[in-house]
Amino acid sequence: MANSASFRDEAAGERPGLTLKALGLCIAGWLVGYLVSCVSSILLFVLSGISPHEPASALVITLTALYGMAFAVLAAVVGASFSRRHALGIGCAIACTIAAVAFWSDSVTPTHAHWSQMVAIFLMAPAAQLGSLLRRLPY
Repeated sequence: MANSASFRDEAAGERPGLTLKALGLCIAGWLVGYLVSCVSSILLFVLSGISPHEPASALVITLTALYGMAFAVLAAVVGASFSRRHALGIGCAIACTIAAVAFWSDSVTPTHAHWSQMVAIFLMAPAAQLGSLLRRLPY
């Protein structure tokens, strides 16, 4: 009976262990992609001296948002490169992680300014999903 199941898998073009490999690639893509976004954000705030928890001017918020969106797109493109077939799922995982961390940060700092969290939720997370769409395109 086991032979007939493996015969069906081989006939369908599936190799044993492919699902586990795909899952591993998706997890690695999500992790690396999120780290690209996270580390770039940390570096921006540390190197520029901008405090994400203090009020900021419109120019600083705009420039920070553009920077964050660019790196969110890059993060998703890099992450989705691990498994182009699952690019949209990896991009969604990166976008959801960006939004979840921003929601968490927003909830644990109720007395701080929340512009950086709002940028992450409303601009960076959708930009990450856009990045995965770009990676999904054939080129």
